[in-house]
Amino acid sequence: MRALLEKLKHILDIVLEWSAIIIFSIIFLVVLLQIAFRYFLNSPLVWTEELSRYLFIWISFLGWVFATRNGSHIRISALLDAMPKSIRQALSLINDIFVIVLAVIMTWQGIIMTARSTSVPTITLFFSFALVYAAVPISSIFIILYTVLQLLGIGKSNGDESQDKTKGAAI
Repeated sequence: MRALLEKLKHILDIVLEWSAIIIFSIIFLVVLLQIAFRYFLNSPLVWTEELSRYLFIWISFLGWVFATRNGSHIRISALLDAMPKSIRQALSLINDIFVIVLAVIMTWQGIIMTARSTSVPTITLFFSFALVYAAVPISSIFIILYTVLQLLGIGKSNGDESQDKTKGAAI
């Protein structure tokens, strides 16, 4: 079972990383195109700003997934660091449960929001706002999967317990 879960995590990692690479590349190309048409051809494209904004929304939600996967959310951990390891682990478990609950709520509400916006077109592009809003449930599902995998100990380096999530990106 562990090997199957590790394979699932590997597949999730590949999908997440390639999605980010593709979205960043498209943003770069669209903004470059916008600059070229505006300043060199004196004929700005109206759709480039809108597309880059929607792609930025997607990359922001994927950033949340990356931070969850890597345990790199910003946190102030001075109080946690002063507590015994057992209390830190218990609080980390409670935090993970809250993250899962929040992600489930965001998945559900994101699906509702996406479904309601299927008939709402974007201003200058050829697709509906549902595609933009789909970033919420999709990223939330990734968050749920990564958090559950972390709770099961999948993805930790050699089962090393010293890789404490409370030590991540502490301020």
